[in-house]
Amino acid sequence: MTSLQQVYLAGPLFSEAEKRYNLYLRDPLTGSGFMVYLPQEQGEDTRHRNLEEDRQLFLHHREALDRSHCIIAVCDGTDTDSGTAWEMGYAHAQGIPVIALRTDVRMLGHARRINLMLEQSASIVTTHEELIVLLKAENNIRR
Repeated sequence: MTSLQQVYLAGPLFSEAEKRYNLYLRDPLTGSGFMVYLPQEQGEDTRHRNLEEDRQLFLHHREALDRSHCIIAVCDGTDTDSGTAWEMGYAHAQGIPVIALRTDVRMLGHARRINLMLEQSASIVTTHEELIVLLKAENNIRR
């Protein structure tokens, strides 16, 4: 890594536990020299926004995705959060590498860890340590 590179940390942010986990992931990423864009730090309070504020926040997040060298997507739970899935699909379509972090041990069927389309468009890791190793590999960061 030659300069500070931005990673977009996508994941659910509807519960206190989810928000804390996102913050927990941010620290080793910044400690490894990455600039982390964390949507929950950008005004993610759906109870108090109007439609225009929603539109501006959407555009702000999409612009952050466009500037990012990689997207990290937290894909725990029985199904990947719909917003996270959208961010993963958008990034893949834009040629931005996607890394799915799946710490949940449940499988979908006999072989898949996440939805087929998400799995085929991302590299999958199961710990934040694996995530850092994969991020530092040259081919997982968009130049």
